[in-house]
Amino acid sequence: MAIVAGLSAIQVGAQTAWPAFMPRLQAAASESSVAAVLPGGGVSVLPDPALPPQRASWHGLWTGWACGNRVCDVRIAVEQVSQTQATLAFAMVSPLDIPLTERAIGQFVGNELLVPLGSGARLVLRRRADGDMEFSYWKPEKQLLSAGVLTQKMPASPYTRSVERVPTPWKEDGVPQTLEMVVYRPHEPGPYPVVVFNHGSTGKGDQASWFKLTWASPEVAQYFTNQGWLVLFPQRRGRGQSDGVYDEGFSADRTQGYSCDAAPALKGFERAVEDLDAVMKHVLQRPDVDAQRMLMGGVSRGGILSVAYAGRHPERFRGVVNFVGGWVGDACPEASVINASLMRQGGRFKQPMVWLYGNRDPYYKLSHSRANHEAFVASGGQGEFLALEPLQGRNGHMLHNEPTVWRDHMNHYLKGLSAR
Repeated sequence: MAIVAGLSAIQVGAQTAWPAFMPRLQAAASESSVAAVLPGGGVSVLPDPALPPQRASWHGLWTGWACGNRVCDVRIAVEQVSQTQATLAFAMVSPLDIPLTERAIGQFVGNELLVPLGSGARLVLRRRADGDMEFSYWKPEKQLLSAGVLTQKMPASPYTRSVERVPTPWKEDGVPQTLEMVVYRPHEPGPYPVVVFNHGSTGKGDQASWFKLTWASPEVAQYFTNQGWLVLFPQRRGRGQSDGVYDEGFSADRTQGYSCDAAPALKGFERAVEDLDAVMKHVLQRPDVDAQRMLMGGVSRGGILSVAYAGRHPERFRGVVNFVGGWVGDACPEASVINASLMRQGGRFKQPMVWLYGNRDPYYKLSHSRANHEAFVASGGQGEFLALEPLQGRNGHMLHNEPTVWRDHMNHYLKGLSAR
C-alpha cells in the first residue's frame, strides 16, 4: 500500500502517537480509479440499546481516502460493537497495489479502536468530535504507512471532477495518440480563469508501474476551484492513461531510472515541452476557458517546466506557480547546470511568479533551489522565493499537499495578479 510521503517511524501503543498533521486532514471522497470492495459474509447487528451512544455510534459503514493525493479508496463496516470490542470488515485499494481486505475484531482502548490484522499489521481508528473517524494503517514494526479520515456523512464535493482526452499531432501504428487530462471544474458556470498544473517525475524513475498512475492534487484543485478557477492536470506521454512512451530523460538502461547526464535530461525536457504544446493548443480552443486569465503551474519537474514554458510564451499567461521545481535531483553532478539553465528560460516572462519550496526536501536542498532562483532573477525573471516549513512528519517535496502552509502566500499572489 502506498506510503504516506515523508513519514518517519512513529510508535503505536495503547494511546497512539498520532502524526501532527492528522488534525488538518479532512473527510472527502476517494479519487481512486478503483473501488474498495468489502469482504462478504458479514451480518450487521444493531448495537444493544443499553450501549452508551458514544460507543454505539461506531456502528455502520465508513468511507474515504487514506493515501497521498487521495488515490486509495478505504471502506470499513463496523458490523457489531460492544463496550469493549467491535467486529469489522476492512478494504483498502489503490491503482498500484493489491487490494487489502480482511475481517477482524478490534479492542477499544479509550477513544481508539485497535485492530490487529492477519499480516501482523494493524489499524488504529479514532473518533473526532464531529463524528468522523481518523484512520491509520501500521506495519508490524509499528511504522505508519497510511492515514486519512473516514466518514458516514460524505460532504458535498466542492468541484466536479472528470477525465478527458486531449488530441495530439502524433500517431502510433497509424492510430492517433491522445493524452489523459483530469479536470476540476467549479460548480458555477464558466468561462473560467484556468490553471494548467503539471505533474512531476516518479521518484528515481526506476519503478515502471508508477508511470501508469494518473496524477492530480485534490488539495491544489480545491484551493483554486474555491476561487472560481478551472484546474487542469494533463498527463504527459506515457504517464497515467496517456498514450505513447514515457521518455523524459532516462539512462541507457531504463531500469536504472532517470539520467543525471545533461544531454538525455534536456532532451527529455524538450519532449515534455512538446506534450505541453499539444495540451495548450487544446486548452486555448476550449469554450469554458477565459484565455485572458491563465496560470501555468506545477510541482517538481512540472514546476520547472512551468517556469521555462512561460518564458517561451510570455504573452500567454498571467502568472506562474512553481512548487519545488527542478528537473534532476541535486545529487546529480550536473544538477546545478541543468536546473539553472532551464530556470533562466523563465526570465523572459515579465510578470511575477511565485516559487514555493519546502525545507527537508529529499530531492532539492533549499540552497540548490535558491541558486536556481538567483539564476532566474539574473536572467530577468521576477517573483519571490518562499522557503516554507512543511508540517511535522512530512518532507518539503510534498508541499503542494499542505494548503495550510501555503494558502496565505497564494492568496497574496492571486490578489496581486487581479490588481494588474
